[in-house]
Amino acid sequence: MIRAFVFLVLAHLALVIAAVADCLGGEHAPRKLTRAWWVLIILLVPIVGGILWFTVGRARPPRPQPGPRHGSAGPHTPWGPVAPDDDPDFLRDIDRRLRDENKED
Repeated sequence: MIRAFVFLVLAHLALVIAAVADCLGGEHAPRKLTRAWWVLIILLVPIVGGILWFTVGRARPPRPQPGPRHGSAGPHTPWGPVAPDDDPDFLRDIDRRLRDENKED
């Protein structure tokens, strides 16, 4: 019985620490209330405060704007990082360097 109680206390403590750290360390402003109010709720309302933070208060990251679909008009903007061999400036620079090296030989 004591082990179960210790486990529940540690689980509650972990939830509170995670919720407070997430609340104070987030880049985006929380929804509904200010950070100070959310910290008070997390600390003063056991278990439910942490759950409320993660379900209601935590700011959602902004959604990426939808780009053009395949077959539609307009330039294609990739979602992820562009590989160096897809970057026209990079390719142009390599071409220039190769021509300069050939001229020196």
